[in-house]
Amino acid sequence: MNLRWILCLLLLVSGLLTAGCGSPPPQFRRYSTFIRQVEDQVPKDENGKAFRFSAQQRQDLDEILAALFGTPNDPLIPAVKDVDMTQVMTSGPLMVAAGAVGSDAQGRARGLYREHCAHCHGITGDGAGPTAAFLNPYPRDYRRGTFKFKSTPVGAKPTHADLRKIIVEGIPGTAMPSFLLLPESEIDAVVEYVRYLSVRGEVERNLLSQWAEQNLGPDERLINDPANPSPEKVAVIQDVVAGVVGSWIAAESEALAVAGRPEMTGKELAESIQTGKQLFQGTRANCASCHGVSALGDGQTNLYDKWTEEFITAKADPKLIREFTGLGMLQPRNLKPRNLRMGIFRGGRRPLDIFWRIRNGIDGAQMPAAKIDALSDQEIWHIVNYVQSLPYEPISDPRQNVPEPANAREIR
Repeated sequence: MNLRWILCLLLLVSGLLTAGCGSPPPQFRRYSTFIRQVEDQVPKDENGKAFRFSAQQRQDLDEILAALFGTPNDPLIPAVKDVDMTQVMTSGPLMVAAGAVGSDAQGRARGLYREHCAHCHGITGDGAGPTAAFLNPYPRDYRRGTFKFKSTPVGAKPTHADLRKIIVEGIPGTAMPSFLLLPESEIDAVVEYVRYLSVRGEVERNLLSQWAEQNLGPDERLINDPANPSPEKVAVIQDVVAGVVGSWIAAESEALAVAGRPEMTGKELAESIQTGKQLFQGTRANCASCHGVSALGDGQTNLYDKWTEEFITAKADPKLIREFTGLGMLQPRNLKPRNLRMGIFRGGRRPLDIFWRIRNGIDGAQMPAAKIDALSDQEIWHIVNYVQSLPYEPISDPRQNVPEPANAREIR
């Protein structure tokens, strides 16, 4: 082993030791981009001065969230009156997913989220882990409480089964892998921890929005005395937590029930595919406006998802981009409508999955829901059949119509 390799190994070991017992425990990252966004929505005062949360108010926010949700190593479940928190998260699975990677005295895994998820989704669940900037698409930021691929309508949370499906199957065409080989109990623990991070993030957002609307004075505390807070301010915080958790509980009954795809003969299927093509290219379904007439994903390509548009607006204001990337937002990227001819469907390739994408839309993206008065279930099934046929059309095979080289010769 040469000197260069020895020095590299020494530096690596030194770095590992430095990051070990002497390093501070990980902390949740403050939602700096959203803080600035809600601050900028408050009108300037009579002297033209912009509203800004004070350093003390930001510290109050950190303490409130820590009292409600604990830390990455020691998560807490908020106690909310008249809300059954066990329907969303329980302490046992949370402790399995939280904390440092390792195992307990019985050899059972611990720190599952940090082992499998944090390098992309971040300790806070903000979609800004160490590898996030190198991935396309970016990892999901859970803090909006918005998830794309689910059985529930736009605006509703995913069910436990929806999140579980994503973890088990992964998301084709992205860096999100399948965790099919994990034990079922570990998968369920990760699902609960994702919910925990999402609830925490959305509570942070909603509290910030409420406080910004109140246009607080610089000396006003978000919670007057952490050791003995006022009942009124505690009630406001409890109501915010209850609202967020309640939406997760409600989601379990909001999944769209779908009758199975109609059975068809070969002739009927061919007719259905042709009908689906007409709907796809027509103005009622309007699929071609984004996916393109040939379904190559070359229609509307200048849109942003809601995670990005929220901060930089649909016009992608360069000034806002500089401001928010300076606060930690990843560099904005345009949405890319799916090239349906590739046969890679991120939300799942089952007919039911594609039906849900059309009927429910894709939350957080610009894929709208197809209202029942605009497209019937039968018409959606026609579009599903057409979409599933696209990868098998001759035009979808890059080997088709390739001219033979002029100097081709037979090799014996």
